[in-house]
Amino acid sequence: MDQNPDVLSRHGDVVDRMQFEWARLRPDLSFASLGVIHRVLRASRLILEASDAFLADYGLTRGELDVLSALRRTGEPLSPTTLARTLLVPRSAITMRLKALQVRGLLSRTANPADGRSFLLVLTDAGTALVDEVIPAQLALEDALLAEVPPGVVEGLVGPLRAMTSVWEQGRGHQAGSSRDRRNGAVESSE
Repeated sequence: MDQNPDVLSRHGDVVDRMQFEWARLRPDLSFASLGVIHRVLRASRLILEASDAFLADYGLTRGELDVLSALRRTGEPLSPTTLARTLLVPRSAITMRLKALQVRGLLSRTANPADGRSFLLVLTDAGTALVDEVIPAQLALEDALLAEVPPGVVEGLVGPLRAMTSVWEQGRGHQAGSSRDRRNGAVESSE
């Protein structure tokens, strides 16, 4: 990475500036991971910002569309727990989304025949119709966002991003040590 701040402002991005500033303050540390993680986070935020603005015209948030889409894709009732696990969100976030979607008549709850203490979620006809209307438009928005990226870059991202998410998804629940242990430099197996 070029360490000249003038070159950074012309050719770099915000993350380059962050790395440069941290390296100046803490030359004893490597900030290579910051370059990857913060770019992924920033890309996610920018995508979500565009998506949320677009979906507002449909009266939806991205999180609500994710719930409706998961139910539409599976074509079968899902429990809130399964939905939360699939979407990688806390159960409390799912509960809030479900209430909003149910009030609007986009999904309904049915008794779970396998467990009388729980329920399953089902798209209503209105929910199915809305998903079927929104998904093509959402895909067009995402295609437009990616069209702004230089040719060949997007195709080059698919494999590495898949590799990262696969490793992290397989490792969920198997993280070594507590966050406190990692902060103190002591990483112990949690097994």
